[in-house]
This record gives sequence, C-alpha cells and structure tokens, in this order.
Amino acid sequence: MATVRDVCKKIERDVEDMLEKYDKDGDKSLTRSEVIEYFTQNNVKNPTIHAALIFKLLDVDRDDTITINEIRKHVNKINQKNLEEAITRQVGQYLERYDQNGDFKITFDEMVESLIKVTKLDKNTARETAEFYFSQIDTDNDYVLTVDELKKYCCSLANPQQ
Repeated sequence: MATVRDVCKKIERDVEDMLEKYDKDGDKSLTRSEVIEYFTQNNVKNPTIHAALIFKLLDVDRDDTITINEIRKHVNKINQKNLEEAITRQVGQYLERYDQNGDFKITFDEMVESLIKVTKLDKNTARETAEFYFSQIDTDNDYVLTVDELKKYCCSLANPQQ
C-alpha cells in the first residue's frame, strides 16, 4: 500500500515526465507549439487536435500556457483516491502509535510517553520531539492533536505548494 510520500513521489514523477517530454525550452511550462512539435516529431496523427485536447484539459486559466502547477493539480486530481487512502492510513498510524486511550486524539503527554516507550528516547528528547510535532500539527495550540488536524498536516505534506 502506498504512503502519502509514495503517492507524492509518483505525482512528481508524472509531472517531471510530462515536462521532460514536451518542455523544449526548460522553463517548466508548456506552450501549445511545444506540444504540437512533440506530437509532430513522434508522428502522432492530427497533432493540433491532440494538443487542443491537452490544453482544454490542463490549461485552466486559458492563457495558452500550461504551468507546472496546472500539471500538478491535474495529476493530483487523477491520484486523489490513492492520496486520500494514503492519508487515512498515515493518520491511522499516528493514532495507533500515540493515542494510548483510543479516543482518536493524541495529547502532548500521550505522545511524550509513547516516544519514551516505543523509541526509547530520554524524557527531554521525547518532549522536544513532541513539541516539534505539535508546533507543526496542533493548529489551535490546545496540546491535543485531532483527526482533522492530522489529516490537514498529511495533506500539507502532499501539497506543499498550496
């Protein structure tokens, strides 16, 4: 089963593959002429029509240029189900590792205790590690990580440009 990181790597590979294929000037964007040129060189029938279909699908702002972010958004949409499944699994792993009382929340103390018990960290290092996680994830600063906060955090890892 793919992790969030695996899905994100696949998305980036897909984006890079598309750019490598079509982006002749290396500016991380695609013009209609670059796509038509690629299709023409590869003996695709009706290269102009194929390019028009790609631009209709990907060129969201209709400026006749497909940016790297437009490609990413499209690839993300294609991989959304895999990404959602990976995020759900990752949230489940956080809960399994740190939620000691099974209430679907992770308190600061639960995380510290789990870090000491499972990873054999000393108390100070465990507290510092928990502080780091909470500074990244605990959006309301109540020292409790909820499922929603964990999901948002995992989503932010998957979509850092947003």
